[in-house]
Amino acid sequence: MEQERMGGDEVDREKLESLIRFDYHVVSADDTISRVLPLLDKLDSDKASALVVEDEGEIIGVIRERDLIRGSAMTNPHETKVRSFTIKTGTISFEDLSIEKIVRRFIEDSTPFVIIRKGKDYGAIYINDFLLAMKDEVSKFSVRDVMNPDVITIWTYDSAGKALSLMRTHGVDRLVVVDEKHKVAGVITGKDIIDRVIAPRKRARLGDGKGEKEKTLAIMVESIMSFPPVTCEKSDRVSDVVEQMVDHSISSVVVVSSDGTPEGIVTKKDILEKILAEKKPYGKFKIELITRNIHLDEFDRQALQEDIEKFMRKFSGFINDMVAFIYIKEHKERFRTLPLIHVRIKLSTDKGTYFASGEGWGVEFAIHATLKKLEREILKEKELLLDSRMVKRFYEEVFEF
Repeated sequence: MEQERMGGDEVDREKLESLIRFDYHVVSADDTISRVLPLLDKLDSDKASALVVEDEGEIIGVIRERDLIRGSAMTNPHETKVRSFTIKTGTISFEDLSIEKIVRRFIEDSTPFVIIRKGKDYGAIYINDFLLAMKDEVSKFSVRDVMNPDVITIWTYDSAGKALSLMRTHGVDRLVVVDEKHKVAGVITGKDIIDRVIAPRKRARLGDGKGEKEKTLAIMVESIMSFPPVTCEKSDRVSDVVEQMVDHSISSVVVVSSDGTPEGIVTKKDILEKILAEKKPYGKFKIELITRNIHLDEFDRQALQEDIEKFMRKFSGFINDMVAFIYIKEHKERFRTLPLIHVRIKLSTDKGTYFASGEGWGVEFAIHATLKKLEREILKEKELLLDSRMVKRFYEEVFEF
């Protein structure tokens, strides 16, 4: 059995090595946003919309298309340097190449490629290449195994401002747009709003957008959403969804019922989470802590791990096979010395998938506030299950002869 596992590891490594590419673009951290932004148009459509950033000869991270557009909208792009909006990423040593490490980098950094370091040289593994290579790994799963059923929708006639507010409230970067019959009409992302509303207004004020019609956040979602939507059904194979994402250069697919109403959404991150949950050996409870703009030392991580395990243990009689992904992000706002922390928790179980997001001053408070929200979601499901059992018992007792 051990020899068989080692053989599989060797096959995995050969597959991963074949994915490393060296045709990425490098920019200086001291370049201005206005100088770098046009370079994105030169990227091939099958590659990721991002650039590698170096500082004094060392690669320090990645700047994505959405970061450049956000930087252009929020600041003076002719003066603001790339380093201000660079995503600081980790690199993977060529010697340590593994599926688990690559998936973690994709999930933690939220970048379209991970950087591989071999001696003094660097390469990149693109997410589309990686997911296509993992098709056999996920072919046994159906969409219902990975999808997020807690899809957040918005009407076609709602405003872009309302869309931004909903994204902020629920801690998501995209919404499913529905028409008056609640059928899926499109998808809108934060990038869509920045790219099509905020950035043009900024360019016009700086004199770079002459002739552009100025739009406001009061514009209807229908005018700026992406359509037609790419959809799938719960029974579809995850491997087929991967092909859809790559073919259409998108990062999510909407799950619809037979009548076209939304039942959920599948993102690349959902698929990556499933790969990681299958690959990594866990204890009784499976917990992944993913941080952004914040460093947790080993003591803090262990304390949070114990708190979350204690929470999960409360429901072990009702739920089995629990896998928790906890995303922790630090905002710039501070109260005294405590930072504002945003937390999003995804708990996948045999009873379904539960989501909760929340904010608070300091990591511990934010985590506990979000766990309380998650507990309410689980208890609602537990009550529904008990109700259905009571109804079933009633029919059995009353109508049984």
